[in-house]
Amino acid sequence: HFIKQQMEQIFNFDGEKIKVVYNGYNENIFRYFDNNKVGDEYTSKKKLPSKFILFIGSIEPRKNLKNLLLAYSLLPKSFTNDVKLVIAGFHGWKNKEIMYLLSRLKGDVFNLGYVSDEELAILYNSASVFIYPSFYEGFGLPNIEAMACGCPVITSDIPVMKEICEDAAYYVNPYEVESIRDGILKVLEDKNLRENLVRKGFQRVKNFSWEKSASEHLKIFKSL
Repeated sequence: HFIKQQMEQIFNFDGEKIKVVYNGYNENIFRYFDNNKVGDEYTSKKKLPSKFILFIGSIEPRKNLKNLLLAYSLLPKSFTNDVKLVIAGFHGWKNKEIMYLLSRLKGDVFNLGYVSDEELAILYNSASVFIYPSFYEGFGLPNIEAMACGCPVITSDIPVMKEICEDAAYYVNPYEVESIRDGILKVLEDKNLRENLVRKGFQRVKNFSWEKSASEHLKIFKSL
């Protein structure tokens, strides 16, 4: 509905002619692992820490990795000694400053580059928290994937994220580094909050499936 509003406002499209159909996610891949032995093996192979914050996305300005790295650098040393930051995603564009920050945080930040969906599911299951502080998204699928894997989610307080995640995520201001830092501390230091986010996440993802998406597309095609 956020994108629908954008189309109406920017292109002057008739809202009556726009139908909103949500994305789904791959339920066979993105699921909670009751026994995370495969996760232990993967993190050991990749030499990843036992506790880590996970970020997924291409390294480009829209994904706001710069502010996340700055926020992480502001965390207490006693915290970063114990909890590291793991990022995964291909290199996008305008990332010179980001690469500089990564070099400064070497030892605390692990950059995996591109990973497969199967690896991504393992990372979601293994992470202490998933953070997605984008400035702009059309849907924000990684948030749903993380929820399906039982990982608590921190994300931007922008309209599209609130529409998709509702009360199943902890929101931060993506433009304020301190807000991102405080959000990380709040979620990781509050066990009850994390457990509540996980519980609500499992409920929220029930609203999204490719079967439901296909069915709603079909209804539209049949109505033409």
